[in-house]
Amino acid sequence: MSSFKLSNAVQTKLDAVASAAADAFVADRVSWEPVAVLFGEAVEEADIPTIKDADGIAVGADWESEGGKAVIAYISPKILTALSKNKYYDVAVHRVGSGDEYLPVDAAHAANYIITGAFAMLADLSDLASIKERLTGMKAWLRGGVNGVRPDGAAQGLRDMINNNKDQVMRRLKKKENERRQASAKKTLVDKLLDLYKGLKGSRDRYEKDGCECVSDAELKVECDKFADKVLKRQPKKAAK
Repeated sequence: MSSFKLSNAVQTKLDAVASAAADAFVADRVSWEPVAVLFGEAVEEADIPTIKDADGIAVGADWESEGGKAVIAYISPKILTALSKNKYYDVAVHRVGSGDEYLPVDAAHAANYIITGAFAMLADLSDLASIKERLTGMKAWLRGGVNGVRPDGAAQGLRDMINNNKDQVMRRLKKKENERRQASAKKTLVDKLLDLYKGLKGSRDRYEKDGCECVSDAELKVECDKFADKVLKRQPKKAAK
């Protein structure tokens, strides 16, 4: 324990940070759960094989297989497009006249122009003046200045930031699918039977939403329970009165 004495003001701010950070962490985990499930269903339907170690233990999906490459090649640009459309990546700047000069917004330079993420990804960089010619030109905002830093001090140009975030999303999707396969391989027969309904529920809902006829959600649960009872040769649970 450090002997350094924190002021009450600092402690109050750190208390707020602790609470907000915990909320942000949990919100992130919760929001990713259904995404990971949906991605898992997609790669299962694509029949992506599982890589196993020398002992036959699953270590994750084979992303270098033909199916794995096809999945990544398809979804990667989709994620890039979705990210670029998000207003999170909109950058407000002060455009000087109608020329290629964009200044950071401050007290002396009000925002009068928006550089959108969509534009950052679609712009033809060859049409833009070089960074040496225009230190605060559009190319400097999209790719970073001479030292890679954006004119407003951001560490990356807007295009590079979005590309980097796309890569982070892809890494997280792969990581979660690998973890799912590792966990699934460790499950007992009972565990897998208990998870049968959970694994089929989302697919059943989408199948029905697409206009196809199938059993109801309640009926699916009953059938999964019956199947589990049959496989485990156990007596069915009595319905609650």
